[in-house]
Amino acid sequence: MKYIGIVSEDKSIIHTLKIILKEYYVEEIKSIEVIEKINKNEPFLIFIDTYLSEINPIELIEKINIEKPEILIVLLISNYDKIVRDILEREIFDIIEKPFLVEKIFHVLKKAEKWINLSLNKDSYKSQAKVFDKNIVKENEFKNYFFQTIFKCIAENFLEIKKICYEILKILRYFFQFNSLTIFLKEEGIFKIYASLGIDENICKTLELNSNSFVIKWFLSENKIIDIRNISLNWELKSFLRLLNATLIIPLKTFNGKLIGFLTIGEKSVNEEITNDDIFTLTLFCDYISIVFDNFFLYSEIAYQKKYQEFLLENLPLGIIGVEKDGKINLLNNYGEKILKVVFNEVKGKKIEKVGSQIADIVRKALMYGEKVYRIEINYIPGKIILGLSTNIIKDDSGNIIGAMCVFQDITKIKELEKKEKEMERNKYWSLISSRLSHELKNPLVAINTFAQMLPNMYDDKEFREKFSGIVIEEVKRINEIVNMINNIGEDIEIKGEEIDFNKFLDEFVSEKDIEKRNLYNLDLVIKGDILKLKEAFSNIFEFIKEDNEKNKIFMEVIKTENLLKIIFSEKGEKIKIMDEDEIFIPFNPKLEPKLSIKMLIARKIIEKHHGELKIEISPQGKNFIITLPLKNE
Repeated sequence: MKYIGIVSEDKSIIHTLKIILKEYYVEEIKSIEVIEKINKNEPFLIFIDTYLSEINPIELIEKINIEKPEILIVLLISNYDKIVRDILEREIFDIIEKPFLVEKIFHVLKKAEKWINLSLNKDSYKSQAKVFDKNIVKENEFKNYFFQTIFKCIAENFLEIKKICYEILKILRYFFQFNSLTIFLKEEGIFKIYASLGIDENICKTLELNSNSFVIKWFLSENKIIDIRNISLNWELKSFLRLLNATLIIPLKTFNGKLIGFLTIGEKSVNEEITNDDIFTLTLFCDYISIVFDNFFLYSEIAYQKKYQEFLLENLPLGIIGVEKDGKINLLNNYGEKILKVVFNEVKGKKIEKVGSQIADIVRKALMYGEKVYRIEINYIPGKIILGLSTNIIKDDSGNIIGAMCVFQDITKIKELEKKEKEMERNKYWSLISSRLSHELKNPLVAINTFAQMLPNMYDDKEFREKFSGIVIEEVKRINEIVNMINNIGEDIEIKGEEIDFNKFLDEFVSEKDIEKRNLYNLDLVIKGDILKLKEAFSNIFEFIKEDNEKNKIFMEVIKTENLLKIIFSEKGEKIKIMDEDEIFIPFNPKLEPKLSIKMLIARKIIEKHHGELKIEISPQGKNFIITLPLKNE
């Protein structure tokens, strides 16, 4: 029976696909277990949902394509949003749009099976391919073909060093069938893994070697490869080899002896030993790519310096004007001329007032009082533009002011862009809500739509009717819940303007919710508002905290200023992994339960209706929920 994997966090989609694909062995795979599962079970096809909370689907697809490029990936999409458009640029086999047609699924599977059968008949370096047969092809032809493939790979990807490394490892696995490979390269004095195959990715992310490490010292002192089969090694080298499943380590040295990296090689995945001829070929290969890598880094450094200088000369949009102690202009650069619309030769030796009273006033204060400014903004009236402006003073050896310098920039377009960016952020927010809402609504429609399609042919199947009808009922309830949540978002909140003894309110709240007070707050806390709505807001916030913070204590601190009241709830929960406070208030955020995100949005609306503010500070130490409310004026 053919094995198919499903990566989705929606149980109805998983159950529906299992019913449709009953002729196959179908397994639900958690997104964080995908690489482990595909290596163990080797599915020929994987369905992947586009909304996954634990991993970006683009990152997941790239990992699968690197680890098992022969696996066919079918994308389950709700709509063609930015995530889907980005994914479509990767290597995927097909897409299925929700709510999907049963015929579409069978069509994709039929096409996939044809593709697999065709691939099995081809000589490729995917998992179905056979080992390159050296007995059929003459040894010289094998080496020529190997090096031609390497040269072609390098020529096509010279400016992308990490891609070259991955492609080289794929070629080595194809020709020699090594089960594990890594390439280490030197970067700012540290040897890091640039590419790997068959190695735990956590090791690849964390493993780094400096110049004092035992491996590097070996290469520098012994000047030969490390072969676990022929050399007596100390425990440090043996541990390092085991960590990378390596049998051989071949240094990458330039002709002048500079060590720029090394290649680690594991055993062959077929019943063959690594021969001396293999080692000779690999050593020759390492000599060649050492030159390539060295040239790449040299080329990159030269290119960087060239680009950096060009950037400084061509792209620094700064005007500079200098004046002497008496305020006479003695410096004005080309860009400054363009901004101020004056010619240096015409204003040289003239008073600073020649370029406008606004700039003159700031420069005169610097000359007279040593008053420096940094990045202030002024509406420059003569040019009808906005300037960002900084000044500094020039002193002699005795500390006396002998002049001043003013650096300025035309930021009119930047201010316009900032305004447009804010508009774009608002549009992005609603686009995200639209995309998530589409996803939430289309998921339950999958089961309903599939049931409607299959019912005429499977009506007599009692088990099908009972099981699937139960799913459909639950999904209809789910749709109703989503509609109610949408209504709650759009509902206008009306509040009563009553005086509230907020001290009593807080005492009752902390007692009911088992919250620990961190300070004894002033008893005279009176605000004007709606106590029922405030209870709803505080309860919604507490529900979020409780979901995130199941075991740890929750603390409350109250700070009173002259006319403001600040309530801070602190918790150290790690269950909800949110990096940005804005994410918490986005409805249908994939990282949160839909109800939680809606309740937090409603809590903020209630507090803002009371002319207050709800902010969330997120740090490695935990989360602080800060509620600010105005106190009633006496």
